[in-house]
Amino acid sequence: MTTLATAPARSDKRTAYIYLALNIAIGSVAFTFVKLALEQLSPMGLAAGRVVMSALTYTVIVLRQPWRRTPIKPQHRMRVLLIGFGGSALFHILFQWGQQRTTVAMASVVMATMPALTALGEVAFLGHRLHRHHVVGLALTTVGCAVIGLAGGSSGHATMWGALAIGGSTLVWAAVTVATRSIAHEYDSWWLNTPGTLLGAVVMVGIEWPHLHEFVALSMKGWLLVIWLGSASSAFVYFAVARAMTALSATTVMSLDSIVVPLSVMVGWVVLGTAPSLADTIGGIVVIGGVLLVVHERAPADELSVTPL
Repeated sequence: MTTLATAPARSDKRTAYIYLALNIAIGSVAFTFVKLALEQLSPMGLAAGRVVMSALTYTVIVLRQPWRRTPIKPQHRMRVLLIGFGGSALFHILFQWGQQRTTVAMASVVMATMPALTALGEVAFLGHRLHRHHVVGLALTTVGCAVIGLAGGSSGHATMWGALAIGGSTLVWAAVTVATRSIAHEYDSWWLNTPGTLLGAVVMVGIEWPHLHEFVALSMKGWLLVIWLGSASSAFVYFAVARAMTALSATTVMSLDSIVVPLSVMVGWVVLGTAPSLADTIGGIVVIGGVLLVVHERAPADELSVTPL
């Protein structure tokens, strides 16, 4: 059973789109910054650094502004832990483990299904309605992201377990997004991510403990990259997504977030000199077309905040 809250005001939607625009801008440079950071850190070391920096960012904000901290309802506690822990530690553990055991192309194709999986979760658990233009748009977004991923090459050795781990990380992120959508309007968006991310930071430090010497040798450039990727590309992005979903559906938010994929290719071209291929260009056009279909003429269900009872 679900209850429907009043439709968000236009000003709320405008604010949500502003946060998503900032999210896209930050995300479009994240892949390039990750490549630069990986010149000095292992994939799991970088993941641990990002999660710890995220946890520190959340902690500082909620301690300096105690009004953000409101009691978490008993029925929401597991979801709050899923949102923070799943979006930080669990996602990174599965993704990094899987990425080392499959090809870049395979990982990209699996990850491309994230908006569609999010939409299915929102339909199944939040009573969201998908119309034909949503379905076509989601299909185009998935295909476009997959094409760009395949164009990135097939370096690495693909195994079934690697693909399954990437699939698990994709499911975790979709579940985190749907869970966030279900209670985003109940709590401050910074506070919503804090408890689970703190738990995630403890877990990540425990996993990385034997290799923490990586950070001793880290250059100033490396530290700045870790700080940026943890505070802006992780903490702020999670906050922005949660804030946007107080006014928009998870399907809309995740579809718009897919624009990060073609934009990342352009940033890589500017910063790293890696020119986009024809497949990258076609994939980017398909992604943008799919996103426009998803957000165009939103159905009434998109105008409502849905909360499971």
